[in-house]
Amino acid sequence: MRQDVRRQKEEVNRVKKKGLLTTSSLVWITVGNMVGSGIMVLTGAAAEETGYAVWLAFVVATILGFVGSWPQILAAGTSVLDGGMFSLNSYFGHPVFGGLYLMGTIPEIMGQASVALGIGMYIQTMIPSTNVRIVAVLVAVLFYICNIRGVSIIAGVQKYMVYILFAGLGIFTIFGLMNLNPEALDFTGPQFMTNGWMGFIVAVNMLTFSTQSYWASLSFSKYAKNPKKTVPKAMLIAFPIIMAIYGLVTLAGVGGVDLETFAGNTLGDVAKVIFPTWMFYLFIICAPMMALATTLNGNQSAYSLMIAPAAEEGWLPSVFAKTNRKGMPYVSASLVGLIIVLPVVFNWDITFITANVMLFTNLAGILQYFAMWRMPEKFPELWEKSTFHMKKWKFHGLMILASLVRLVLLGAAVISLTPTSLAVNVLVAVVLAAFCIIRFKMGCVNPTTIQPQREYLSEENVPDEGELCH
Repeated sequence: MRQDVRRQKEEVNRVKKKGLLTTSSLVWITVGNMVGSGIMVLTGAAAEETGYAVWLAFVVATILGFVGSWPQILAAGTSVLDGGMFSLNSYFGHPVFGGLYLMGTIPEIMGQASVALGIGMYIQTMIPSTNVRIVAVLVAVLFYICNIRGVSIIAGVQKYMVYILFAGLGIFTIFGLMNLNPEALDFTGPQFMTNGWMGFIVAVNMLTFSTQSYWASLSFSKYAKNPKKTVPKAMLIAFPIIMAIYGLVTLAGVGGVDLETFAGNTLGDVAKVIFPTWMFYLFIICAPMMALATTLNGNQSAYSLMIAPAAEEGWLPSVFAKTNRKGMPYVSASLVGLIIVLPVVFNWDITFITANVMLFTNLAGILQYFAMWRMPEKFPELWEKSTFHMKKWKFHGLMILASLVRLVLLGAAVISLTPTSLAVNVLVAVVLAAFCIIRFKMGCVNPTTIQPQREYLSEENVPDEGELCH
């Protein structure tokens, strides 16, 4: 562990000297991780529910996603959580909370296979002979190589892909707004909120799942200069950027063509209508493909950085905590890459798998609110020095508001399940929860999180060998 910790510190110092993981770098990581397949695919489906009001639904969804993510933002300003959401749950809550969150993350990682396949499908629209699965594997391997090369590479690749993404979405927005249908802004028009408030709420709920990925930034805390300020600051800056992207691009999409053309289709379908052929292909490369690529790059690295601390605490074999000379957890990165590639190679039904663990994944996500609720009392000195230190009634008010948003989303998800699917979800949740509790009770897991030992990563000096032992 000493050698791995020292390597991590060397990578931290190397990154700081290059000045890559500044606030702006973290903003690109957050934005790139957030803007993915949702804006490309879900907007058309949401428009079927609420008509031209879909752009407003996306703005509201972005606000709700931000409010629901407050625990992560507050945690980022309080501690250097190099294990991301795992460390938040384990450190501020209980080690079992961390284990439960880790178990819920596995199907989420598997879901990234759909992102890799999406890139292959977009290439196939331009080159029909493309083998989608081969492309998906190659893309996953490419980002795996980036991830083990160091955080400076991850941040650099992410930054330039986000630039390209902005260019693609910007051109699309300009073209769409130039021919904007006035009905898209007519709040009293017959095609605005076509199914009333209920349809609008359904659309908001559908789109909110594309607005909650602030969590990934936490995993990069130890690589940021002055992380307790830069990481939460990056999250706060990313919020209006993401809201502007979602709102303007969706407005340009639904208003640039008639509602019948937009509803039920993707932004790619709209681009085919408003762009000449050569610009359509350019749009496919710059927007949908870059949106998926930035999400895959950000998630793949964030998951790897989260798994390594979980292995240090005993939830996985210690080999997954090993790092290379760049200070990166290459074994964890290999595991993440494998989990993504296997469904692609063996043609597993990813939708079926993720649907049957959805309840557990959502319940595991709610643990963060319980963990953060206890934080001011459990770590008063840490909270006193927090970037967001405030009176406890204000803190708890924010937690209640954030948890209500998450509970509403959970309720909507449960309602959408069939009785059979709900029964399977409950069974999976019970089995995985029992596994985590039993593993902890058997002493397989460190009963006291070692997160406090990682706090030094925000400092400039490497601790000596003696300090690492305490």
